Amino acid sequence: MILIADSGSTKCDWILMDSQGKQVFSQTTIGINPLNTSQNKIESILLEISEVSKKRNLINEVHFYGAGCNTEASNQKVKSSFQSILKNLTVINIEEDIIAAVHATTKTPAVIVILGTGSNCCYFDSKKIIQYAPSLGYLLADEGSGNYFGKELLKSFYLQKMPSSLAKEFETKFGSNLEQLFYNLYDLRQPNAYLASYAFFMFQHRNHPFIERMLYYGIKVFIDNYLTLYSKELENNPIHFVGSIAYYSQDIINKILLDKGFTAKSFIKKPINNLINHIISTRNTLQKTI
Repeated sequence: MILIADSGSTKCDWILMDSQGKQVFSQTTIGINPLNTSQNKIESILLEISEVSKKRNLINEVHFYGAGCNTEASNQKVKSSFQSILKNLTVINIEEDIIAAVHATTKTPAVIVILGTGSNCCYFDSKKIIQYAPSLGYLLADEGSGNYFGKELLKSFYLQKMPSSLAKEFETKFGSNLEQLFYNLYDLRQPNAYLASYAFFMFQHRNHPFIERMLYYGIKVFIDNYLTLYSKELENNPIHFVGSIAYYSQDIINKILLDKGFTAKSFIKKPINNLINHIISTRNTLQKTI
């Protein structure tokens, strides 16, 4: 059987298929990011997936795409976690989430953008991925992402920049306990996912001018800092957007792109369904024998 996973820091989508490529199970769990998720935690998440636990001896192939899977050490942590639980693995493929975004959107040259819990950008020339700037993570960058907007919301609330009517709703939903906030930010293992959890509030209040301005500014900063690095590639190639922030901000993104003379070709909320088609059609080239 074949296990496929597409993971951000907030959530991970799993699909289990039989050897013929027929889907037999799907589930969403909390996210796995090897930069702040321990091997023990990864293993416990795997065991909590009932079908994976029951069919662990039948699963012989894994394709895992995840945020933070961009170093040998991170990839080895994920690989070891799978090998510890799935004893009959013969094929395992660990890739960064930007690879998933590429595989889910195009086989031809294009610029691909991720705006989810984090943010990222690359150019795919139909053979290899080219990045002119690295993904610097939630502490240094991630403009336009869920965790970026979480920080902006929290700052605007505690610095009393948020309009009073909106601030009341924010406090009703999240409270205003600074001790709890600092615990979640500095003591928990995934502060980026915690910050991104606030982004849902933004999309519940999309029509509020304050939220619209915040979204517009955050996305524009990302486009100005990262997407414009690919201006030459964008002269002849399309842009694909992946991730929930991008999906729910299509109108804002299209407006900013139009002002710069660019056009988005597609917006994909969840890459995993497209990944299935890619993996089935290119299994032989994707396989990495243990």
